[in-house]
Amino acid sequence: MLLLCKLWPWLAGGLIGWLLSGWLARKLKYGEPPVEKIVEKKVEVEKVVDNPKHLSLISSLKEENTQIAGLKSQLADFQNRKPEIVEKVVVKEVDNPEHLKQIKLLEGKITELENRKPETVEKIVEKEVVKEVDNPAHLSRIKELEDEINAWKRDPALDIPAARAAGIAIKSEDDFTAIEGIGPKINDLIHADGIHTFKELSEVDPARLQKILDKAGPNFRMAIPGTWPDQANLAYNNRWPALKALQDILDGGVYPDASANKGDGDSGHAGDAARIKELESELAAFRRDEEQRMAAFKVSSVDPERAKEAGFSLKRQGDWDDFTVIEGIGPKINELIHNAGIHTYSALAATDVKAIQQILDEAGDNYKLARPETWPDQSDLAAKNRWEDLKKWQDELDGGKK
Repeated sequence: MLLLCKLWPWLAGGLIGWLLSGWLARKLKYGEPPVEKIVEKKVEVEKVVDNPKHLSLISSLKEENTQIAGLKSQLADFQNRKPEIVEKVVVKEVDNPEHLKQIKLLEGKITELENRKPETVEKIVEKEVVKEVDNPAHLSRIKELEDEINAWKRDPALDIPAARAAGIAIKSEDDFTAIEGIGPKINDLIHADGIHTFKELSEVDPARLQKILDKAGPNFRMAIPGTWPDQANLAYNNRWPALKALQDILDGGVYPDASANKGDGDSGHAGDAARIKELESELAAFRRDEEQRMAAFKVSSVDPERAKEAGFSLKRQGDWDDFTVIEGIGPKINELIHNAGIHTYSALAATDVKAIQQILDEAGDNYKLARPETWPDQSDLAAKNRWEDLKKWQDELDGGKK
């Protein structure tokens, strides 16, 4: 016992040392590595950048998505749209009885010719040979006579220069706007109905013209065609001064006392015929002077010597007068007036200023500064060989203007 008491501190110290050595050994074997052996590793972080290929692909996908959305919208519209009924026109061939009758008749004639005896054909050929149709002199004479007959049968050509000289604004031979009461729209309507010449218009009943207007709509309900055939008749016969005098009396193409005669066209036309008969006496003076005035358009009575004495140098072209002596007319305008069919001072003197202005307007903007107000009066002095008076007047004018 005494021995144990003396050995106990030693035994306890050995036990504690053994335990500490075991814990230290385990710590060294299974514990964390020493700090000196730890190696710190740096992790590199990649930087995010925009790849062009990716961006292009994204843009392409967006466009495709947009197109797909549009196609879906169109598909929805087609699905919601009501079906349309399409009519198919089938042309059915039928046998026209008149055609069948004509075919049968022609076939009969061919059969008759095929069955004709040879001697009959010989007689026909012999009879044709006897005729002297191949004589050149005869053929020439026949052609000459046929041309002469056709000339008599041919309708008179419209004299547009004479119309303009009378103060009628007309652009071409089928321009119905020269008729009082017909504007460009109605002109097109009449042409669309198959009426293309003044002769055809003169033969149309006003009732047909009224139907054309009614069919075109309410915009033309104020137009009254009662006098249009009568005006067209005057134009067709080149009676332009008479037409001008008639139009001066009319009010929008209607006689002042016949505006209420629209109706169906028949009663108004009857009234127009009566009024025309009254106008014949009023226009007698115009008709008597018409041929003399038209002759003056073609024959010049200018005295070149008197013109030269007054200081004018005339440059005539054949039978055509020189309009450059007129104050305000140069070589180009001189040519324009002659191209319009006005060749003498008398013709220019009888031409309305509005008609001359129309010639200038149709020629273009190069002539918009020309002022033809005095040209007819100057031409009248020239036509009457009053060259001295013309010279004095021109000294007071400024470019043809008063």
